[in-house]
Amino acid sequence: MQVMTNVTNTLLAGPYAYCENSALQHPYSDIYYRLRLLGSSSNDRRGELLRNLSKEAGLAKTDQVKLELLTSLPWFEPTLVEEIFYLSLRERFAYGMLDADTLKTIRQYSPIVYMGAGNGYNAWLLEQLGADILSLDAFPVEEGSNWFFNTRYGFPSGDGKSWTKVQKGDSTSLRGIQNRTLFLCWPPKNSMAAKCLSAYSGNTLVLVGTKKSCANTAFFRELERNWEPLYSIKTGVWKSLHTEWLEVYERRQFAAS
Repeated sequence: MQVMTNVTNTLLAGPYAYCENSALQHPYSDIYYRLRLLGSSSNDRRGELLRNLSKEAGLAKTDQVKLELLTSLPWFEPTLVEEIFYLSLRERFAYGMLDADTLKTIRQYSPIVYMGAGNGYNAWLLEQLGADILSLDAFPVEEGSNWFFNTRYGFPSGDGKSWTKVQKGDSTSLRGIQNRTLFLCWPPKNSMAAKCLSAYSGNTLVLVGTKKSCANTAFFRELERNWEPLYSIKTGVWKSLHTEWLEVYERRQFAAS
């Protein structure tokens, strides 16, 4: 099957282009696209708009001060501004901001088992689109042991709340699961993704993340050896900070049968 690469995402044209269904709630996308539009704002209005958006986004006071300093400079550096927003928003929402094309693609592979679901934000989006999704995480945020979401001064915080139900589970929970697509979104750069792939009994994988900062070498070697790429595309999200991919794989033995 042909692999698609380097395709421009056509639904990045406007602040609300993510939503083919106006009933979809997606606050992360709202903030993201409004931030992108600030680059085309006049200099005299940009500071005020950025100030208001940072408050609406719930950025910490220290981050708001950083933004004030950046906007006071005689030149505007959007990458520095985007990085401040990204580092904050990924803890509040998700490490991957799933746009319309990405959500539609993932939804097509329902039913899904989402390992490493974090605070459940992306699962919540997919549920709104009608996906049947089982969300699992080794450290649900309510337990106060998750190092990736709702942290305080870089440490796990007990005040986290999931956007939807996230059950406790790790790679061993995937054993015996055959009829659900495995979804991994920005798996950490450790053995987690490789263990999930080894334990998973099904035949389809949907992966969102970067090549440099997600999963480990063993994971990508396993993909190369035993999985057939069906679909591969750059999402274009936060593209000034990293190159994110949406990819779909099928187990090679299954694909050949």
